[in-house]
Amino acid sequence: MKTIFNYPSLVKSFIVALLAMAGLTAHAQTAQFEYDLKITADPAKRAAYLKQSGEAPSPYEQVFSLVKGSMQVATVVDKVDLRKDQYHINSTGTLAAVLATVLNDQKLIRDSVGANGPNGLVTNTYQEKRGNTELLIAKVDAPKSIINFYKVSSRSAPIGTAPYAGKLLDMLTVGYQFIGRDLPAKSVVLPVTDGRSLKTYTLVRGEPWDFPFDGAKVKAIRYYKTTSKDDTATFEIWFSEKEHVPLRSMIGLNAQYGATIQVDLKKIPKL
Repeated sequence: MKTIFNYPSLVKSFIVALLAMAGLTAHAQTAQFEYDLKITADPAKRAAYLKQSGEAPSPYEQVFSLVKGSMQVATVVDKVDLRKDQYHINSTGTLAAVLATVLNDQKLIRDSVGANGPNGLVTNTYQEKRGNTELLIAKVDAPKSIINFYKVSSRSAPIGTAPYAGKLLDMLTVGYQFIGRDLPAKSVVLPVTDGRSLKTYTLVRGEPWDFPFDGAKVKAIRYYKTTSKDDTATFEIWFSEKEHVPLRSMIGLNAQYGATIQVDLKKIPKL
C-alpha cells in the first residue's frame, strides 16, 4: 500500500512549529497602560496670543478654553505590544463626559509601529489624529535616511521631509523606550517626531524620587528635557526604577498656548 503521509516527518514539523511559537511567546510582552490626563490652562493667555498673531484656534483646542484652572479632562489607554523584533503601540484618549458632550466626543488617536532591538524601539510609522483634525502621518524612508510627513494618507505626496541620523522615536515610544533595558545613567539625546516635524530632545537624568503612586511610594527617576530660546516647551517624565515604565509625564506648552498637560499612570500593569 502506498504511504500517503510521512507521520514521523509531520510530527517533527509540528514540534518544530510549537517550539517556534513558544519562542515567540517568550519574547512577547503585551500590556495595557491607563492614564488620567489633566490640563492646567490659562484661556486668557491663549486668546491674547491668537488675537495678536491673527491665528485661528484648531477645533481640538476648544478643550483649553473650557478648562478653568486645573482639570482632569481625559482618560488615555495605551496598548503596548513588544515582540522579539517589532513593536506596536496604539493609544486612545477619551474626553471626560461633560467635555465629550460639548466637543462631540472627539478623541486623541495615536499609533506607532517599528522595530524592537537591543538598542530599544525604533519608529517606522507614527500616526496622530486630534479630534476632528486631519490625520497626521510620519513615515520613515530608511534607504534615504529621511522621514516624510503626510496628511490624511501616506499614498499622497508628502507635505514635508526631514533628514535624521541614528534611531528615531515618536511621542509614544519615548515613554516605553526603556522597558527591559537600563535607564540612562546620564543625559540622552533622542530624535523625536510628533507627526508634524522632527525635534531633538536632550533628556537629563534628574533626582530619584519616592513617588506617591496608587496609595503607596514607588521609587522613580525623573528625566527632563532641556529648553532653548527656539524651543521653550518643557517635558518631564518619571520612570519607575523597577519596571522602567512612565508613572507621570508633564508637557509645558510654550507661552502661545498657556497650558500644561499632565498624564498620570493609574496602575502598573503586569509585564
